[in-house]
Amino acid sequence: KGGRTAHRTAPCRAMGVILQEPKHEVTDKTPSFNATVGNFNLVDYTKFAMLTGAATLVGYSTAPPALKRQGAVAMAAIGGMAGFMMAYQNSAGRLMGYFPSASQ
Repeated sequence: KGGRTAHRTAPCRAMGVILQEPKHEVTDKTPSFNATVGNFNLVDYTKFAMLTGAATLVGYSTAPPALKRQGAVAMAAIGGMAGFMMAYQNSAGRLMGYFPSASQ
């Protein structure tokens, strides 16, 4: 209360708005999680693994001697999440026609 009013907003039906038009063949306009992960290719898995490995090495090499293992595990988790998100974005982009697919 106190002079503040509650603003009601309309429910959002879409996660985001993409202003660009796809430049490549659209395989799936709104891919599901399973479709996107199922579309991962060797390059996606390689980026995922390399980012995880690099982050693990950074975590191990920069941690104090008593915390080497914890630093490596923490950075492996962060690198793994970042690698997965990068692979997911690339895969979804191919399905939605924003990146070229392997057949193009």
